[in-house]
Amino acid sequence: MSRNELIASFTSQAEAMGAQVIPVAGPGDIGPKLIEILRPVGLKVALVNSSLVQTGGVAAALAGAGFNIEKDGAEFARQADSGIVEFDYAIAETGTLAMDATDLKARLAAMLPLTCVALLPAERLRANLTEVIDAYLARGSWPGYFTLVTGPSRTADIERSLTIGVHGPERLLIILVGNGGGKSGY
Repeated sequence: MSRNELIASFTSQAEAMGAQVIPVAGPGDIGPKLIEILRPVGLKVALVNSSLVQTGGVAAALAGAGFNIEKDGAEFARQADSGIVEFDYAIAETGTLAMDATDLKARLAAMLPLTCVALLPAERLRANLTEVIDAYLARGSWPGYFTLVTGPSRTADIERSLTIGVHGPERLLIILVGNGGGKSGY
């Protein structure tokens, strides 16, 4: 599959599962886009440091816009409106995100706040789960805690009635970085 086909397939599948895919052209566009989309959600964010967060100047952009940024602490992410985490890969076939969540802060930021913001470089899109597994194995040892996320949290274990956000975030926003885009359906 070409990169554009991977992007189109991933976007279609992720949105079918209830996620919102928001394209930005490069790391420098992440902060302004986050300010725009997170202001209505709330000003308290749990931010996990990563290469995209650093190169995009995300912490400085959010702080400059008046956001309260959690980076550490015993209560990390427990009271945050949004958690911002860089994911390792994504699966175009299913619209699924993959992350080495061995680091507790990454797990907490992705799972505790009502809104999870997944940062994903477009070049890390893979066609299927086999390609993601191969990519992890090529990096060396297998993650100690491997997480796959497909859409917002959902359950139907109470009288088989589908409920969103009971066991995790009720909203999943995927910032797809470097797809040549910048145009957004958001």
